[in-house]
Amino acid sequence: MLAPEIANLVQFFYPIGNTPAVSLTQDLPSKKKADLLLLGCGDVRHILFTVHTEQQCRDPRPLDVTCCDVDTAVIARNIVLLSLVLDDVDGANDQLIWNLFYHFRIDEGSLGLLQTQTTKLLSLSTSLHTWQQSEYGRVIRMCDSISLERVRDLWRFYGEKREGDVLRHFKKKLDDGMRVSQEFQKSVIGDNMSVITGIRAAAPACLQATRALGDLYKIYWAFGTTETDKTARSRAVNFNPMFAPKDGNMFLHYGTDPVLGFHIGSSYVPIKPTSPHSGSSAANPELHEIVKTAKTEFGTWTKSFRAHFRADLVTLRFFVGDAVAFAYTLQQIRTTGPSKSSHWYRDRYHFEPLVLDDESYSKTSAPLVFDVIDTSNLIDHLGALNLLTATSPLLRNSLSATLYSEKLVRTQETQISLLETLLCGDMPTVTSLLALVPVEVATSTAFSSAGDEALCQDTSGPSSKAGQVFSRIAWKRPLNSGDVAINTLGLIHFDSAGLAQVLYRVLLTMFADADVSKLLARMQSPQTQSLPTYNRASFVAFLCLVKTRTSADWDKAMEDLLDLMNQDTSPAFANTYMQELCLWMHLKGLHSVDILKRSPHSLTGHSQTGTLQGWQNMPPMVSVTLRVPRSKLDPFIAETIKVGVTPPLHAILQSSPRAASQWQNMFAETQIGFGTLNAKGSRHSDSFEVEIEEDQLGWKGKSPMFISFYVPSWILLQEPCTATVSLAIPHSPTTTRIFASSLGRNLSIFTAKQEEVAHVYITKNQPHQSDVMSIHGFYSEDVKNEVGPDGNSETTITATVNEKTGQISSFTTRVQILSEQSKALLKDGSRITQSLRSPFNYALSLKNGPSFNANFPAPVLDSTVRVRIARKSSYLELVADVAKSKDWSALRSFMYPVFLDSGSPALWNMPHVNLSSLPTIDLNNPSSERLQWLRTHLPTMWSAPETAVKFNPSLPAPPNTRARVDFKDGLFHIFLGFSGTAGPQASVYGIDCPEEKGVQMLVFVSKMLLDISNRTTVLDAAVLPLYTDLMPQIMPALQAMASSTHSPKSIRTSRDELHLWKEALPAWTERCRSWSHKPSCEYVATGKIPLSIKFGERVLCSCGKGTVPTDFMPEFGGWKALAKHCVRMAISPAFASALVDKPIDLSALSSASDAIGQDLNGCQVCGKDEDANGSALMNCSRCHKAKYCSRDCQKVDWKKHKKVCKADGN
Repeated sequence: MLAPEIANLVQFFYPIGNTPAVSLTQDLPSKKKADLLLLGCGDVRHILFTVHTEQQCRDPRPLDVTCCDVDTAVIARNIVLLSLVLDDVDGANDQLIWNLFYHFRIDEGSLGLLQTQTTKLLSLSTSLHTWQQSEYGRVIRMCDSISLERVRDLWRFYGEKREGDVLRHFKKKLDDGMRVSQEFQKSVIGDNMSVITGIRAAAPACLQATRALGDLYKIYWAFGTTETDKTARSRAVNFNPMFAPKDGNMFLHYGTDPVLGFHIGSSYVPIKPTSPHSGSSAANPELHEIVKTAKTEFGTWTKSFRAHFRADLVTLRFFVGDAVAFAYTLQQIRTTGPSKSSHWYRDRYHFEPLVLDDESYSKTSAPLVFDVIDTSNLIDHLGALNLLTATSPLLRNSLSATLYSEKLVRTQETQISLLETLLCGDMPTVTSLLALVPVEVATSTAFSSAGDEALCQDTSGPSSKAGQVFSRIAWKRPLNSGDVAINTLGLIHFDSAGLAQVLYRVLLTMFADADVSKLLARMQSPQTQSLPTYNRASFVAFLCLVKTRTSADWDKAMEDLLDLMNQDTSPAFANTYMQELCLWMHLKGLHSVDILKRSPHSLTGHSQTGTLQGWQNMPPMVSVTLRVPRSKLDPFIAETIKVGVTPPLHAILQSSPRAASQWQNMFAETQIGFGTLNAKGSRHSDSFEVEIEEDQLGWKGKSPMFISFYVPSWILLQEPCTATVSLAIPHSPTTTRIFASSLGRNLSIFTAKQEEVAHVYITKNQPHQSDVMSIHGFYSEDVKNEVGPDGNSETTITATVNEKTGQISSFTTRVQILSEQSKALLKDGSRITQSLRSPFNYALSLKNGPSFNANFPAPVLDSTVRVRIARKSSYLELVADVAKSKDWSALRSFMYPVFLDSGSPALWNMPHVNLSSLPTIDLNNPSSERLQWLRTHLPTMWSAPETAVKFNPSLPAPPNTRARVDFKDGLFHIFLGFSGTAGPQASVYGIDCPEEKGVQMLVFVSKMLLDISNRTTVLDAAVLPLYTDLMPQIMPALQAMASSTHSPKSIRTSRDELHLWKEALPAWTERCRSWSHKPSCEYVATGKIPLSIKFGERVLCSCGKGTVPTDFMPEFGGWKALAKHCVRMAISPAFASALVDKPIDLSALSSASDAIGQDLNGCQVCGKDEDANGSALMNCSRCHKAKYCSRDCQKVDWKKHKKVCKADGN
């Protein structure tokens, strides 16, 4: 499975999600059909919330969602839930469905519904065909018959009606299992510790919810239900079979908590009664009100799912098995078609081949490339490089297509240090090879605050066993330039030595844990120390991807790589795994060392005797399957469960103790299973085959274990009888300490001689397979040198590698001109100009001729760009240094890029939002305690370094950095100013740049909304950019507004900050638009977004002009005339990325908020900090809160201010 085998004896069950639901389509343009792949899908909260979000749109999009999870119970539960939802046409069973899915103790009515539903499901699923033709098969499809068989087995278990001794035994078994789970939960959490991971669900009002969420968690674990009413709890007398393991003991994960998957922040935020999510009005809602918020949201999800189903807009496909195996199988079908097997097993612990036999795969009507891939937190278990290598080729080549990864396990102290180690190498280098970019890092901008996560970390402490660091990273394709779709990814050209250096550094980092001193130096728990995520086959899979992404002398690069490894004496290149690395390189056609090119028998002096005597034309590699008796496993199992670890496993081939020449080789790419072995063919010959009749009880059963792995044939010929084969545990500080005394120096669980026919089986292929697993990398049609839209140019990208660091130091993009006309212009000396489109893209323009795109796979530093011109050879070259990951935060002006994708504007890092579907925050009582979260939430826009810049004007900082800091300051003033929590409310703002002759745009704010998907707030606003040609038309309206109750409040900006405002406008307007761009759209005509940032010129296209709702603002002087030129937009706080900068310290948050809030006490009209003479501002003589720089400003403001002015003390 391209990862070390794990003895999963201590297994946790994750029946429900532990992070708030997100909209999976928020980064996609509206309306267009979306194909989604969810790996490690978990429960269906993301699907239901996404469908609900889509249902609120005017034209809901069709969704095709492929779901994969290795836990059969997760898939079985999901289908039970969805089928119940579809049957519950009027929502009458919402409470019972909630009970079944979220409670581990349920009442009789819920249990009866489960038994009825599972009986129905079983009757409709006697075969894959009958299920697909059933009433549910139109929306809920199974990818294969084995997945269906597995979930049917659990449905039988869920629906079984038990009585008498059977029932008593069932209850005792489950009670015992739950008792173990609760004891483990207490050992991790403790009796008096607060569990605060729920504050993610309460964000943005997370501080207010800490105590209540801890209390709800304790109730759930004590009673198995979310009910706070004792009478309701007393009815929950049955253990929920959907929380029960069919076989063995149950370990419900200690973090399980139903409210974690919902958005309960609305319980702590005042929501208007007519708005969605309206709830309690109390400052501190009761526990039952918080639960009601979650239940109400669940009810809206289920209602929307039924509506999407009735409109035939949703298809769900379910697969039970390993995520990496599933991803490579989808690659195989796309590359070679459905007729050829992928030769993958379904998961790590069974010998079942993975075959997608649903007809939608044989007809290739099921999606094989995806607009969205969500991988949950699988990188915690599988490794980021493993996962991204497997999934990147499945991501559609478009600007909007997004791959999401999450991380929860705390392996680093900060998210910055996490990013430095995540990809086993230099981030710009590895991401270039993966054809992925972490957009939050590239833009240094996040849409969710790091404040709630900082609170989790601050409370749990750095050494907490249950500590988490949650991060969700969106990965997208590198930006292309020009109005073309990203149909292909450009090949990256390397010289062989440079590519070898890059790969060598990745390999060195991938196996850094082999160095015990480094391992001990890292902050890790014993559990994470014992769980490596990579083996040598993992690296080979990455090589397969790299080969399809690059152009180089591959054989020479591999020889150079092996030379570097042979010269390195570090533990990462221990010779014990070298043969496995060479084996897998050979198996995947990447490189064959000399020993694997020759006949195995020619490499040894032994005759064909013993275990290999009957082989004809022995191949360079064969499969070894070792039978491990249960009697040898049981002591290991008992000790492992006792100490509570999940150690990795590997196989060892080594010489006999008395052999003259001692040798040892280890193999970590293995497959295990349990059951009975059946043999076919002649033993000791190439016709010999073995099959494993599986024991589904696995570790918990009585059957022997089988471990199978490929080995170079010549090794088996060294000692064909007396060499030994072992199942063992790899050495680490933890495994050595725990197991050395009982298992010996090699940590061997079981060892057999090669000649022991009862235990060692040598075959051409692994059980039930006819070849090795397929690993394809990028589809050949997806990676090519870029050809210009009219075939007038061909572009090649060449990487230069720093040989000391193994990092890409620069890129050279060569544009070979093919058009005869352009060749002539170049030869005649036509002037060449370059223009920056983004850190990824430049335009090279010929005077009186065309422009050519120069794209880079990673951001480059504009200050290093140089152009080379070859007029006779007809090419242009643009050379630029790569912006290292530490430099990405310096790309400060690159916050909200918008590009054309096939003629339509496409957002790159700004989520789309449907403003009409979001809850409206009630601001009628600005002094309410329920609005105080704004004072701590909004300052988290600034990182700790940015906060220092803000409060130290003399602190040296690049202009772009200070512009970004000031831009956030303007947003802060608008959010707090509109809320009224720091002074009189204002709804109209003028973005005023003295360097550009005054106000450049007007912002009209209608509502403040709760953005539940991103756990923040958003302003429903409209913008009127002012430009020279428009001013004569609107001057009377501007004058009328200035003398009305809605005269603009000034937001002072510098020229650099103003540029950020202008660059943000297209993103803010595009993300919420309900109108369509016209054929005459100026964005398309000019190829520029924004149209211009120059003084007096238009910023936005005219397509959305005047589209604000009629009731958008209350009537005031000039508004109707101005509204005709306004465009609606959604403004979100611009949060700092915790992956780039250290978040603001929680201890400094309150003081920072107060200090920032004082800035709002400028003149109520013009924002000045002092009067014309430099003296302090005047206070309103009545309320002593509003301040003015002059009597003129006070007179202008009086009509508006007198409505809120109250005598001081009232």
